[in-house]
Amino acid sequence: MPEQRIQAVYRVTGAERETPAIARAIAYEQTVELPEELITDPAIVESIVGKVESVEPDPGIEGAFRVTIAYESALASGQIPQLVNLLFGNVSIYPAVRLVDMHLPDEFLNRLQGPRHGVDGLRRMTGVHGRPLLATALKPRGTPVDGLARMARDFALGGGDIVKDDQNLVDDDFEAFKRRTQACHRAVAEANADTGRRCLYLPHVAAPANELERYFEYVHWLGAPGVLACPMIMGLDTARALAQAYELLLMAHPALTGSYTNSDTQGIDHGLLLGTLFRLIGADISIFPNVGGRFSYRAEDCANIRDRLRAPLGALRPAWPCPAGGMHLNNLDTMAADYGADSVFLIGGALLGHSDQLTASTARFLDEIRRHFDERLEAPERPEKFSDEAAQSVLRHLKFEDGFQWSNRESTPYKDAADLAFKAVRRVELVGKFGERTRCDLRYFEVAPGGFTSLEKHLHTHIVIGARGTGLLTMGNRRIV
Repeated sequence: MPEQRIQAVYRVTGAERETPAIARAIAYEQTVELPEELITDPAIVESIVGKVESVEPDPGIEGAFRVTIAYESALASGQIPQLVNLLFGNVSIYPAVRLVDMHLPDEFLNRLQGPRHGVDGLRRMTGVHGRPLLATALKPRGTPVDGLARMARDFALGGGDIVKDDQNLVDDDFEAFKRRTQACHRAVAEANADTGRRCLYLPHVAAPANELERYFEYVHWLGAPGVLACPMIMGLDTARALAQAYELLLMAHPALTGSYTNSDTQGIDHGLLLGTLFRLIGADISIFPNVGGRFSYRAEDCANIRDRLRAPLGALRPAWPCPAGGMHLNNLDTMAADYGADSVFLIGGALLGHSDQLTASTARFLDEIRRHFDERLEAPERPEKFSDEAAQSVLRHLKFEDGFQWSNRESTPYKDAADLAFKAVRRVELVGKFGERTRCDLRYFEVAPGGFTSLEKHLHTHIVIGARGTGLLTMGNRRIV
């Protein structure tokens, strides 16, 4: 296969004599969406139309065939949405066609970041080595905020590694989201201060599309290390773009994936979707229903997901398999053997219901995990951005209540050297130079009557807000006010 081509493997179920024609139909449908006889330009046939490379019996299913088609890498346009569209857009509507594998050239993979943290990064964040990480979910919806926060705190006090929101924890509005996530984040931070460890709190982010980014931005500002997201509901590339923009760990939930994976003759292979594709969008952790739980995944499905999350994939980091879905204490033996140390064991209801003392229950589950692994603890990597204390400091600082005054903010001459084109300008640094971790600096300038500033060329963005007085503001040769 030429290096610049993407290779897709489909399972086609049906009569052997019809399969070659179906294969050619897929190659044309996915690239030019016209009947073969209408594509007469040799350049389009050569550079655009998919190339059927092989049609072979599927060793796993009687009466099924594996069809391999190569597509020019440029047709994916270096992006996830078009990759999915190219490989499975229209053909997803075909009966008895399932996407079971793909091979991506480095030319495409090099455009993607993949998991921001991956296995090694999450080890550094938690300081936990040598064993699986223990995770749980805050639930059910309807629990008061203080109850959820207490649950998060008790799990962290018991030594738990990751506490995420349940995917059903969705708030009515942004202010409710802020109250809930701040309370849970603070509770975990307080527990971490007591234990000296670093349990990670991951809020579930779900909102209308026009509001979604502010939720990610708030999680980043709050200092939470990452989010739980449902990529198939939110959109694969939306989850990728926002988690990447705000430098957040991404824990991907499998909601809605069952409609793609659960048929052997249609949809997308379990490992390809929950392993490879989720890893391509940057999932550091991929949750999936484990065999033996309350869902219908088979052992081979789970092993496929596990292996694809760890397999070489260009320069992309490996990600964490997270078996879940009704796991209990007595499942840990098998989970330890199946997934090894570099996995996240998500235990929800069984852990929350093990006893009325969540801290003790968490410690009990951890002891069982340690029975199979040699745990090694190091000092966890501390967050570089807002700690909870810093966030609260800024909240207090920016209340703007009655009688509020900026404190310790002095007016100083600005660029008053004789050889500079400035006159009678003073500056007051308001936010950004006093220990706050902000995404921008806030400054107040005063230009005295007769004063002026130069037409400097800047390489960074300025937002200018007129506060009082009269004057002239220009940008280049354009008069603004």
